Amino acid sequence: MTNGFWSTRRFGRLMLRELAASYRALLIAMAAVAGVVIITSALSTLGIVAMSPASRPGSQGIYLGYFVNLLFLGGFIITSLSFREVWQNGAGIFYLTLPGSTFEKLLSKLLMTSVGFGVGSLVFMTAVAAVSEGIDYLIFGFGHGFLNPFDPAALTALVRYLLIQSVFLLGSIWFRRTAFVKTALWIVIFGAGLAAVFATVGRFAFANHIVWNNLQAANAQGGKWSFSANGKDLLQVFAPGTLAYARLMVFKTIATVLCYALPVAIWLATYFRLRETEV
Repeated sequence: MTNGFWSTRRFGRLMLRELAASYRALLIAMAAVAGVVIITSALSTLGIVAMSPASRPGSQGIYLGYFVNLLFLGGFIITSLSFREVWQNGAGIFYLTLPGSTFEKLLSKLLMTSVGFGVGSLVFMTAVAAVSEGIDYLIFGFGHGFLNPFDPAALTALVRYLLIQSVFLLGSIWFRRTAFVKTALWIVIFGAGLAAVFATVGRFAFANHIVWNNLQAANAQGGKWSFSANGKDLLQVFAPGTLAYARLMVFKTIATVLCYALPVAIWLATYFRLRETEV
């Protein structure tokens, strides 16, 4: 049973296969991203140098923005391509018959596209930022500031990526073609439905603060719904000890639990979908 479900040797070979199959495309993509970052940073620095010293802005931290874009956009695209070979005629049969359990195949894809890509992107962008800053200081004597890999904003973005990335992993095995586009579309649809549910719940949870106001203008007819805090600001309405604050804490607790439980449920759905495909 242990050999059928898990084998460290088989799993290691699956990981090596993932690296061997994508390292060339990965190196090309890394070179392209590094070139874009260095060139755009140099052009931005040139524009800052052209300003008078008094009007020059301080450290822009532009590399954090580059990292976030690379992490989410690049990571979601790569994740949505994880199981593309499953749906290819010849390659699909070859992949499904590889030595390895369904759990090992899923875990190898998950680690490569989640922790592997996230941490790798952070290390890569930190190195690119250091090179870019060195070039800018060498040519212009001015830079944007280095990327701190331990910046709370960068680490927060990394955690959010690890939570959301699971959706695109499921989409990669669920949809045969254009998995990224279809997954993004379903996220939008689900988000719209969730917003409608929250709006409905909020309407009843804060019913005492939603009142109907008659319009007083001479040319106006009827009225409109508005949020009334009975002369209080929102900080007073949601102050600790109030009923609104208690409801808000319940909502926050439920949302936090769902945020961390949802990826686990999606991983299970991905596992069973992959196992169904193998059958």
